Amino acid sequence: MSKTKGAPVPRRPLHFIGIALALVIIGAYFLLPFVVQPERGPSTVAILTGSKKANELGLFKTGLEVIPLAGLGILLLGIWNVIAPAASRAISLLMSVAGLLIAVYYINFFRDYAADEATFINNMDIAFWIMLVAGVLAVLQILIPRGLPDERYRIMKLFGNQESVILFGLLLLIFIIGIANPRFLQERNISDNLQGNAYIAVAALGMTMVIVTGNIDISVGSLVGLLAVISGRLVVAGLPAPLAWLAPLIVGAGFGAFIGFLVAYLRIPSIVVTLGMLSIIKGILIIWAGGERVRDMPPEYFLSQMRPLGIPMPIIIMVVLTIVVVLWMRYSATGRAFYALGGNAEAARLSGLSQKRLLMTVFILNGIFVGIASVMYSTQFNIIQATPPPALELSVITASVVGGVSILGGTGTALGSTLATLLLNFIRSAMIFINVSPFWLKAVQGLLILATVLADLIRRRRQRL
Repeated sequence: MSKTKGAPVPRRPLHFIGIALALVIIGAYFLLPFVVQPERGPSTVAILTGSKKANELGLFKTGLEVIPLAGLGILLLGIWNVIAPAASRAISLLMSVAGLLIAVYYINFFRDYAADEATFINNMDIAFWIMLVAGVLAVLQILIPRGLPDERYRIMKLFGNQESVILFGLLLLIFIIGIANPRFLQERNISDNLQGNAYIAVAALGMTMVIVTGNIDISVGSLVGLLAVISGRLVVAGLPAPLAWLAPLIVGAGFGAFIGFLVAYLRIPSIVVTLGMLSIIKGILIIWAGGERVRDMPPEYFLSQMRPLGIPMPIIIMVVLTIVVVLWMRYSATGRAFYALGGNAEAARLSGLSQKRLLMTVFILNGIFVGIASVMYSTQFNIIQATPPPALELSVITASVVGGVSILGGTGTALGSTLATLLLNFIRSAMIFINVSPFWLKAVQGLLILATVLADLIRRRRQRL
């Protein structure tokens, strides 16, 4: 007999620990003095990392930039804990792993301090010690006794959720590789990992919706290449940058509508249609571009190189679109209909859903997201290649499937695909820092796809029993 849903868990001071720790960490990082230097006196982290000359004592700084990211993660988990206090035990596990990202800086700091036989520990100011204590408390809060959760919020239930598994693995990977090679935690490496493949994450959002309906699109790589060249050539020809950004979205929607028509009305399997479109689009790109790269775009065109509020634009676009798609897929009638169509097409038809309309909608949306991804791709460098990004289709499909989207349709979330994109990118970077050939990444991608599909098949078989 299944366990019934328990009574609501009252909020206690325990459930606000995450928010309190995060505010202390973030406040200390940005506002309080981190070290007292001989000539500069009390110096904040911003002063310390401003230039090499600002670091008079030669303090170990690698990984210091990860602390506010960890603090933000703990803050989000803390808010989740207040909203869903019954999930406190499961959330505490993720919060503890986030605390390890703070601990990794201090572990490396004291290792470097001991190796150099330094003597400046008495110069460390209040922010240094506050963040150390708060990080340790974030790790140790998992030991605080908590009431037994109901079935929905048990830790094993949490790890039945693909997004939680990926997030846990991502944080653990950063911690382990950060200890093995502290250079992995350098600001430039973390920033490159977050923004370098953001366009893949955006393309994977569209792919997620397509696969949820039980279909697939293997033409996205060629389409990204073609739309990037179209956008670049339009702006070189004198079209204003905003219109050059908009054009790929319109053309991408047109390609999506054509694919959707063939799938929905002519009942041609999507894998056959998109395999044909892959060759057609690649041929158009080769003939039209003639191997010539697109150059001499105006400075205002480079959207991906902009940094509003100091945050790279690709990260902003990736995060905002992920949130929008997660909410839309969960709460909109069309988003829920995608799940119904992928889960059981016949039942969806009998319930009054129009299969043709839904297929047209999902492929048009996919084309729009491919258009956005192409703009992010074309504006990240000063030259646009005349060839599609290599193996982009595999990367996009891998991100969606590893993120928990069932290849058979009906399950999965946009959040999982974005987290999977980040995980694969961090794995690639980690291989370089631990001297493993990055060519092994293809093998890792293949293994992750097989493991995810196998897990999905086992889950479906258990549901039928």
